[in-house]
Amino acid sequence: MSVIGHQKIIKLLDRSIAKNTVSHAYLFSGPQHAGKFRVALEFAEKLNGGGLKTGSEITVLAPEREEIKGVIKEKDIKVEQIRDLRRKLNMTAYNDKYRIAIIDGAEKMGHSAQNSLLKILEEPPQKCVLILVSQNEKKILVTVRSRCRRIKLSLVSENEMERMLSSEHENKAEMLFWSLGRPGLAARFLEDKSQLEKRGAMKKELEDLFSMSASEKFDLAESMSKDAESLSEKMDSWIVILRNTLIGKSKKDWITPQKSLELIEVIEDTAEILKETNANSRLALENLFLRFV
Repeated sequence: MSVIGHQKIIKLLDRSIAKNTVSHAYLFSGPQHAGKFRVALEFAEKLNGGGLKTGSEITVLAPEREEIKGVIKEKDIKVEQIRDLRRKLNMTAYNDKYRIAIIDGAEKMGHSAQNSLLKILEEPPQKCVLILVSQNEKKILVTVRSRCRRIKLSLVSENEMERMLSSEHENKAEMLFWSLGRPGLAARFLEDKSQLEKRGAMKKELEDLFSMSASEKFDLAESMSKDAESLSEKMDSWIVILRNTLIGKSKKDWITPQKSLELIEVIEDTAEILKETNANSRLALENLFLRFV
């Protein structure tokens, strides 16, 4: 699937290739599922004249997932992985092509890993391009950010999203509602119809929270805390529902706009705590769910 939206950024990157003004390092930042990684991949492919070869001229590094005591979380990108990446980038590319590395989820690099990355940024090998992709650039060290050309991707307009989806598609309105300007999510819905069913279940779960007893809320908190990725997706979907209620796009008799705003703020705060700290997920969710009254 071709990139949806971000045409100004794509033209900017295309001009840098045409004028031979490609930077040695980039930081692509923006909301989750906005298309950052897809734009980075397309740029990397164009740099080498097409024919994407991940694992040869183009290397992709991303956080791995692990399960510990029934809880699934993304692992940090370790300093050893960055050192290995440095060795690859220092090799001579085949047929004078660029050596390109894309670090997806770059905010998952610890300080040691980022400091190791600085050695590439301070003394970049010839014909080497490094692309960091992050949904939270504040977690990237200033010393790293300052050495990258920063590319900010925003949400895609509704008109562009509509062009992505066929007018005949039976679930077009529902896809637009849940995507909220994020083509990565729309692509997921197109590829897997069960994703829309999951969103429906998430919506019901949100509504049910208002009528649950405290013990039922605690049981749900324990269940949800075991899969960090699913938890993040669920909280994101709840914010979509509450946001549309707040701005009047979707009227709900079970919640007022004022309560929607209150819950959006507390859900966002909880999501931030869970992403950025080692807080106990179950306890954080218990505190959140007790606000559903």
